[in-house]
Amino acid sequence: MRSVSTITNCRKFFLYGLIFFTASSSVAQENSPYSRYGLGDIVPGQNIVNRAMGGASAAYFDPVTVNFNNPASYARLKYTTFDVGLDYTGRTLKTSNPVRTLNSGYLIPSYVQVGFPLSKKNNWGMNIGMRPLTRINYEMQQSTRLPGIDSVLTSYSGQGGSYQAFIGTGIGSKHFTVGVNAGYAFGNKNYVTERRFINDSILYEKGKWADSTNFGGFFVHTGVQYSTRISKGYSLKLGAFAQLKNSLNASRNITRETFENSSTTEEIQVDSVYISRNNKGKIVVPATYGFGFTFEKDLAWSVSAEYSLSQWSDYRYYGQSDEVKDNWMLRVGGSFIPNYKSTGYWAQVQYRAGFYIGPDYVTVNNNLPAYAFTFGASFPVRKYGYSVYSGQYTSINTAFEIGARGNKSNSLRETFYRISVGLSLSDIWFIKRTYQ
Repeated sequence: MRSVSTITNCRKFFLYGLIFFTASSSVAQENSPYSRYGLGDIVPGQNIVNRAMGGASAAYFDPVTVNFNNPASYARLKYTTFDVGLDYTGRTLKTSNPVRTLNSGYLIPSYVQVGFPLSKKNNWGMNIGMRPLTRINYEMQQSTRLPGIDSVLTSYSGQGGSYQAFIGTGIGSKHFTVGVNAGYAFGNKNYVTERRFINDSILYEKGKWADSTNFGGFFVHTGVQYSTRISKGYSLKLGAFAQLKNSLNASRNITRETFENSSTTEEIQVDSVYISRNNKGKIVVPATYGFGFTFEKDLAWSVSAEYSLSQWSDYRYYGQSDEVKDNWMLRVGGSFIPNYKSTGYWAQVQYRAGFYIGPDYVTVNNNLPAYAFTFGASFPVRKYGYSVYSGQYTSINTAFEIGARGNKSNSLRETFYRISVGLSLSDIWFIKRTYQ
């Protein structure tokens, strides 16, 4: 009889996770000016299966999908599932004054996680994972004129982001489940502003303002789900989740200095005007609430919808607010399998499509409408089945997003596309060794 070593497979998970995040950490090119505000651009907060359906995930669960957006879904896991994802995002920035277009793109890890049933009979499951939450990456220049000076060139740049390492569990009955994720959120914000005075007759020193903050703290994320049969072959699922407001400990370094460039363009400090190090403070991360439903016909098709609200007006950085506001998001999507009874490959591929719409949480001069259309599919590598003979299910999950942030009323508009690819490997890991 086949046997699996629990310790060996757990070690493999952490090894694969480390390799995955290390190998995917490089960014080809990225420029998103709106990431200067708040905690940066929000990374999609759903697994790739749900992203293809507009991101609707509050009420979604199945035996081999790890839905970390609602930890109540862990109770429905029947197989141990190792799940990783990778994103490539391409952006086009358009400015109205002056008229300009800039293209950028970047590749990042989306998540790595392993979910497993602790007790199938008692509907009890668990998940361990890591994922990015937000990203900060921008570089801009502005040229202005001052009296008596030919021109002033100001450069703005920023890097950083936030991440999450978590462990969660879900438990419940046949119809009702509850779950919780808890873990450690951490990250950094690094902002630099440089000003160069350009004048033919007078030499001015170059100025630099640098602000660097590291932060971290614990968080809690809860969820509930309810499911029931409404007729033969048809089910209704309801779900809700809450990402509770939390306060992160922060340490901030501030530098004001003048500098010159060496022959190798390396910056050399001329004079330190102001230095302040290890300033302790708090970053308040707001709460997010969401609820939704899924209506499905077993192994054939499903329709999902979700509404969420994030209270970004509560955001504080060392007691100060930012140009952010409360925002909502509506997500709608669905999936279908052409013919799950067929032995043909393409008839068993699960296809998905959807959309999401709502205002972005950043508000600079005008509101930023955000929307996208999504689609994707899950391609089985190993056929799904509950039989002892198979015992495994492996699939390649894909999601594609095409959307925009801002419109003609905004001086800066972003259009983007995102390609997400994930690998989901499910197996029966946790069984006792036996001998024939």
